[in-house]
Amino acid sequence: MAEEGRLFGTDGIRGRVPAWPLTADFVVRVGQAVAEVMGEAGYAPLALIGRDTRRSGPILEAAIAAGLMERGVDVIFAGILPTPAVALLTRHLGAGLGVAISASHNPASDNGIKFFSGSGFKLPDAVEEEIERRVRQSIPAGPFRPVGRPVAAEVSPEEVYLEALVARAGRPRPLENWRLVVDCANGAAYRVAPELFRRLGAQVIAMGAAPDGENINDGCGSEHPHGLREAVLREHADAGLALDGDGDRLLVVDEQGRLLDGDDLLGILARDLLARGQLRYNTVVGTVMTNLGLEHTLEAWGARLERVPVGDRHIARRMLEGDFVLGGEPSGHVLLFGEGMTTGDGLYTAIKVLGLAVRARRPLSALSAGIRKYPQVVVNVPAPHKPPLETLPKLKEAQAQVQERLGKDGRVLLRYSGTQPLLRIMVEGKDGAEVSWAADLLAEAAGRDLRELGGYPL
Repeated sequence: MAEEGRLFGTDGIRGRVPAWPLTADFVVRVGQAVAEVMGEAGYAPLALIGRDTRRSGPILEAAIAAGLMERGVDVIFAGILPTPAVALLTRHLGAGLGVAISASHNPASDNGIKFFSGSGFKLPDAVEEEIERRVRQSIPAGPFRPVGRPVAAEVSPEEVYLEALVARAGRPRPLENWRLVVDCANGAAYRVAPELFRRLGAQVIAMGAAPDGENINDGCGSEHPHGLREAVLREHADAGLALDGDGDRLLVVDEQGRLLDGDDLLGILARDLLARGQLRYNTVVGTVMTNLGLEHTLEAWGARLERVPVGDRHIARRMLEGDFVLGGEPSGHVLLFGEGMTTGDGLYTAIKVLGLAVRARRPLSALSAGIRKYPQVVVNVPAPHKPPLETLPKLKEAQAQVQERLGKDGRVLLRYSGTQPLLRIMVEGKDGAEVSWAADLLAEAAGRDLRELGGYPL
């Protein structure tokens, strides 16, 4: 990525260390700019930094902290914690800024920086834009001020987060006699996730809980749930939980070995909230990737789905605007507003879904019954360049052919990834064979267009 590129993507700053924008000297500049914007906005001059288990995490942690402290911001180093824990602790400890160093579900070679305001929500677009403007201008420091310093938290950040989640479980040890397999993706939740469910009474079989700095998301976690499914069946477990590298996503495997993605979890939670009259405005916020079958299921229940662009920041913004309480996307981001939660949290989502099964005295497989989902295929096509989709003639021709064949019972979505050099092609419809045919046709056409426009041999 060239320095002329956009700094903030769909979920903070992403890249590879030590390539721009994640070189140490540039991240120091980012920290300086963030501190300047914080000061002018009246934020408390205290930042909390948490990170996942990537080898490059300490480099970015030191660099962002140096920039913040040089501009007068004190820093709490919270260590390895899930991203949602950073959001919760920022608010709990009265910090003006939360910083999560993670590339979420991406490979270990990637990393990133996400920022939260003192309210626990991700920074608004306007604030990110101002930070980017400051970074590019390299605005010098203002009048002299004392430099910031490392500050020790008066309480254990990890313990505060665990206690907050246990309190939200509703009653002591609700998972007594449950047998859980928990895949921590060798990521930020590798300590807190097994400990949380043990405190809730479950017998825990932990997977992906031995990070070495290089194995985060590597064949494990929500990106690779096949091993979890095998473990659930082998261990005769009641459920399996798959987190991603920074702990804000969740996929679930039920006792029969069936994978429940974010759409399934949205359906389970929406039905419960509807039954209790707590689904505000009978609305669930999804994305353009949310399954058409779930949309039709919600309509049959008397609720509606509102779609926004992909990314939990778009979901959160619309939920705040509309005063909605539930949103999410198939990848496993689920946002449940209430009880002080401000962002997607895989562990919190797990507590709520498992809690429904406990209260109903039914297995997880029963909770997902009746949630209709159409076959959906997502294909990723390498896109080292990202020309406007309307300039890809073979893809346009294939899309018209596919849409005519699928009709009103199918959808096609084409979009570039906001965090990786990929074109994502999504096709869904009632007939699985047709969906697969359509996805293959579109992927072949897109690949030819992109290779030709990029100057690559066919």
